[in-house]
Amino acid sequence: MFNSASNFSITGGTFSVFTDNSGHYHGIRERSDILYREIATAAFHNSKERFDPPKCHPETRLAVLSEIMKWIKWEGDLHSFVMWLYGPAGAGKSAITQTIAEMCEEEMILLASFFFSRTDPSRNTVQPLIATIAYQITHNIPEIRDAIFGAVERDPLIFAKSLKIQFKSLIVEPLQHLVEAGFFNEPSSRRLVIIDGLDECFDPKVQRNILEVMAGAQHQYQLPLIFLFASRPEQHISLAFNTTLFSTATTTRIALDDSYLPANDIELFFIDKFHEIKSTHRLRRYIPPQWPHPEVLEQLVEKASGQFIYASTVINYVSSIRHKPHDRLDVILGIHPPQRDLPFAELDALYVHILSGVDDLGFCFGDS
Repeated sequence: MFNSASNFSITGGTFSVFTDNSGHYHGIRERSDILYREIATAAFHNSKERFDPPKCHPETRLAVLSEIMKWIKWEGDLHSFVMWLYGPAGAGKSAITQTIAEMCEEEMILLASFFFSRTDPSRNTVQPLIATIAYQITHNIPEIRDAIFGAVERDPLIFAKSLKIQFKSLIVEPLQHLVEAGFFNEPSSRRLVIIDGLDECFDPKVQRNILEVMAGAQHQYQLPLIFLFASRPEQHISLAFNTTLFSTATTTRIALDDSYLPANDIELFFIDKFHEIKSTHRLRRYIPPQWPHPEVLEQLVEKASGQFIYASTVINYVSSIRHKPHDRLDVILGIHPPQRDLPFAELDALYVHILSGVDDLGFCFGDS
């Protein structure tokens, strides 16, 4: 009964049918399923699989957050289309990008985000990157949905192609149709794409390819997009950002160093969290009234050395509901030995992973 039918819908349901040149029938659901199968849902900034992700503590990192938001909104002199946020492991890059993602989502500026993670097989490779971004575009700009699904329908094996071809077919070309229609005429209509943890994607060559494909497409097609990349300043990534593709006219850099006074923010974080522990912990009646002493707080801030992951690790350990907080803090300070769980086990694992990726430790540490 469908032999002469083409491009029709079944009323009373949601399944639409169209034919290709060979006369085969396909459904909208089939096209979307091809895309959905390739997505890494854990890479979304608001994924349930990243429940309680790290983000900036209230009233901290205000200077760097303000600078990034000014760049996103094209305020002041920062009119570049790429920003590189970089710093050592534990400096708080993911907390900052998570906070920026939430702020921009509220203002409907965020187009897509992808949070790489070395420990999650679903998001430590480049394979799901473009599909995940494309899906978010269909959600945040519904007008582009048919163009993206149409690209998948024309080439169902698109996700077996190179990153450059995927980006062009599923992002560049669909966006160009809206650009030509005047959808992005105002400078304020630019949309943000966040790529966090670029260094946690396996294979340094692939990391560099991601940068080159996205920046190269922006140069060639003048997309209405801006890209926020966050990573450690690994050598191959730094070298990529030193090429002409990422000139000072097109790229803004933010180094998470002492210029943003991280010690002040870490101290504020400790003060607030220790107050919370004293107010809410189930064993709070055992906590001494002057705990912790100011000199202890100062010592913890100094030990953090500007690394927010140290402060977060300390609070997570001290706030255990099964132990007295002041006893756990004594373990942190080395006053008492740990009983079972080591306070910095997670932190140790992070740095072991980082060092395991260094090819020549002797060269890195100046061994003669």
